[in-house]
Amino acid sequence: MKRLRRLSEILPPDQRPRFFEGIIPASRLPSEFGTDLPVLRVVFPDRTFFDTAQSILRPEAQMVASIISESLRREPPDVAMFVAGHADSRGSDAQNEVLSINRADALARAIFARGVSNSSIWRIGFGEDMPLQSGETDADFARNRRVEFLFSAKPEAVATWMADQQLGELCQSSSEADSASCRAKLAFRAGYDAEVVNPRGEPSIVQPPPSLDRKKVRPVRLPRSVVSPTSGGQRIVKLPTVPARAQVIPANVRKIRIDPVNPDSKPVTVIL
Repeated sequence: MKRLRRLSEILPPDQRPRFFEGIIPASRLPSEFGTDLPVLRVVFPDRTFFDTAQSILRPEAQMVASIISESLRREPPDVAMFVAGHADSRGSDAQNEVLSINRADALARAIFARGVSNSSIWRIGFGEDMPLQSGETDADFARNRRVEFLFSAKPEAVATWMADQQLGELCQSSSEADSASCRAKLAFRAGYDAEVVNPRGEPSIVQPPPSLDRKKVRPVRLPRSVVSPTSGGQRIVKLPTVPARAQVIPANVRKIRIDPVNPDSKPVTVIL
């Protein structure tokens, strides 16, 4: 986090990232890990990366790609980084899903193009399904329309955070009534696919899946989290310990299905 903050000082203040730390308890991870794992979440403003309804990187985004790649080159070779795309609620649900995936894929490839070869880079798109803000002002849309980078020593830790812990971050508002109304409307697909980006393959431009596969359901519950504010835009987010739900991911697996709908079942399903 300190390295990324230092490297980001070349950006204008309104384009610099915010940092958040989460801890995934060992009980949530495969037993052979035997330890808690931190997850670092880095959030850049969306306008830094793309024009409206586009997945072609803006010039400012190339600078961010350079910052991320420079930081990755100094990390241990087994670090996992996820690029997560999010859209606001304008436009159709299917369009927003595709846009968020294609944006994450484009940014991941731009990072790879800068000589990052030892890290595992994954991309995933959540469309409009994970709003940070409950309102519908331009400022709310801007926060919901975002790109996030998530780092951990193991992809299982990031996948577990996405399947469960991020739900506690959604529908923020100064009004509890607005937050409650937003949470009541949340509906998720039974699976969002995170995929390893192959820098030598073709871009993973996707099309909307069949409508039958796009059926959404309400989450059974939203987990309660404890958020501790700290200085410098950093927050520590911890969840109560629950039974382990992540699976071991064999080395040849290139996709992880993240399921935030049924929190009492395994949220991470390996796709061979």
